Amino acid sequence: MPRQRTKPGEHSLEPLQIDLPLLVILVFVFAVFLAIHIRFESHYDFGVFYYASHMILEGSRHSLYDIRAQHAFQLQYHRPFDTLFRNPPFALLPILPLAKLPIAVAFSVWTLASFALLFLSLKILESETQLFFGNWPVLLSLAFAPVMASFLHGQFSLIVVACYAAVYALWRRGKLTLGGLVLSVATVKFQLVIGLVAVLLLRRRWRELAGFACGSGALALLSLWMVGFPLLLLYPGFVLHSDTPISELPHMANWQGLLSINGINYPTLLLVLSVGTVALAAWAWKDLERGFAAATLAAMLVSYHLTPQDLSLVLVPFYLGLRAGALSWARLPFLVGFSIVVPIAMVIVHAPLAFLAIPLIAAFLWITTEPREQDARKDAERGYALPS
Repeated sequence: MPRQRTKPGEHSLEPLQIDLPLLVILVFVFAVFLAIHIRFESHYDFGVFYYASHMILEGSRHSLYDIRAQHAFQLQYHRPFDTLFRNPPFALLPILPLAKLPIAVAFSVWTLASFALLFLSLKILESETQLFFGNWPVLLSLAFAPVMASFLHGQFSLIVVACYAAVYALWRRGKLTLGGLVLSVATVKFQLVIGLVAVLLLRRRWRELAGFACGSGALALLSLWMVGFPLLLLYPGFVLHSDTPISELPHMANWQGLLSINGINYPTLLLVLSVGTVALAAWAWKDLERGFAAATLAAMLVSYHLTPQDLSLVLVPFYLGLRAGALSWARLPFLVGFSIVVPIAMVIVHAPLAFLAIPLIAAFLWITTEPREQDARKDAERGYALPS
């Protein structure tokens, strides 16, 4: 497929590739992330995965979801009590080999793996959408506060981004069951998958759901092997009753966070908004690009828990919205600038990040309701070209 021009008279940029300038920048960024993480280690999430892995390795696997047992390991590894491990057991599989290393070394290896996940995600999205911006996506992603925070925390959010990108690529090629299987890996943060699965159910996408069910079943068996059946039965109750710290709610850019900071976080209202969001995303699924973009945004909005790092997932609907013509190329510089400047400014002034749910909602409503040819026509009038 021929590469497209981004503006009249301008050749499109080269594909994403690792070259010397990019490597130099990545080494510098890596050193900065490592120095910051070491300085403020007790405030970041990687230590949670590290002590939870030691619970598995040191014979406390059957107490993984016992709060008192977690507190004992938190004391041992100098973690605050409100940073509990709430992920499913299999989420620790990539961390277990690293837990045998000193924590700084383990974090360094995990950061390199996270760089690889980010690069892979962007490369998949570039290849599938045929949108080429040189190495700018990597550089701008690292300046995007949620991605930056994901690196600093050593979070699993970039695993989810990579899974979503791979799922889109597989479904685009007609590999529906395999795509569903890959989607199950994203249940490492299952709250970011529930909304998409609900959309698939409403759309009666049985092959995708069959793959997801098979993958989820295999991961459940892995978890069973890791912690045993009695503890696995306790896991849902642990998640429900190990309350999210109140301090986190103002920083969740989803329906729950937005309602909370406005003092109207009523369960009935939250349920109505969540059901309506999923239903609208299912209704809007007329083609893969728009449907998958809308379902991804819906999954974020209806998730019961959304960390600032999880906003990294917007990289997927950003590419797909541009590919589908829902985002205008003429507005691209503004959208990129807004996405980088506003979250960083909010962090600096300690503004509630839950307000970022507003642009997420706006993007969701735009991509589900905007006439499909309107922005494409506007771009054509201005001389921009969309990939074919």
